[in-house]
Amino acid sequence: MDIREAQEMIHRIYYERDKERGVGRTLLRTFQELAELSDAIMQNRSQEDVERELGDLFAWVISIANLLNIDLAQALLNKYNYVCSRCGKSPCECTDEP
Repeated sequence: MDIREAQEMIHRIYYERDKERGVGRTLLRTFQELAELSDAIMQNRSQEDVERELGDLFAWVISIANLLNIDLAQALLNKYNYVCSRCGKSPCECTDEP
């Protein structure tokens, strides 16, 4: 599945509920999912648990994009276009922390 297919799938399943919830509450849920991913990684939970949390986080990010009518695949391409967004190289040659 590519990013556009994932975005369409999440739109089809959740858009109406997400629209009722609104962007603010959807963003809050996204932060909660990020915390759950962080816990799974920091507690050295199973690969399966980390994968599940990554999937949840990605779905919530997609929900935000859907609510804001943003094509996530295009946004990613616009930002990175196959090179580092800072140094313009691939692989990245930045020497300092972002």
